[in-house]
Amino acid sequence: MTNIRIETPNLILRQYLPSDSKDVAFYSQQPNVAYWMSDMVFHDKPRALGWINWINEKFNTTEPFMVLAIENKDNGICIGVVGVHPKDEIDTEVEVFYGISDNYQNKGYATEASKALIQWTFENTQLKSLVAIVKPENIPSKIVIEKIGFEYVDSREVLYDGLMCKFDYYKLFYNNH
Repeated sequence: MTNIRIETPNLILRQYLPSDSKDVAFYSQQPNVAYWMSDMVFHDKPRALGWINWINEKFNTTEPFMVLAIENKDNGICIGVVGVHPKDEIDTEVEVFYGISDNYQNKGYATEASKALIQWTFENTQLKSLVAIVKPENIPSKIVIEKIGFEYVDSREVLYDGLMCKFDYYKLFYNNH
């Protein structure tokens, strides 16, 4: 398994450790995170640890399937998730996604983490594009997606939580100039 560690001015992006299970259970249940990422809520440490083990087993840089912890450099706390992975619901295109604990939002961390992972992905894989899907009413996430260079393409119906839901569909192409 490739050990990835990406440092930014405020964050460390790294693979999850079993010791992150407490932080994962905490941030995944925060009201904003739980609302926008309801498929990634873990109600206790054992469920969070099960998810950590699962993503670490699936982790690979070829496909790519990379789900990384976002660690705050100031306090060493795992404050969120950032990743790229093929999304079956959108023809297995590789999606970028992120989530930041409610009490760390509005500090630019989602933008900082996403930019760093996107740059690493384009420089270290064969990918030439990434996609992002965002619920139309999730304005903060749409701002992040647009700030990091994604362009709106259209609207898509995607199966989410057992229902077909409308998502705005964005795309970013690799520009290696």
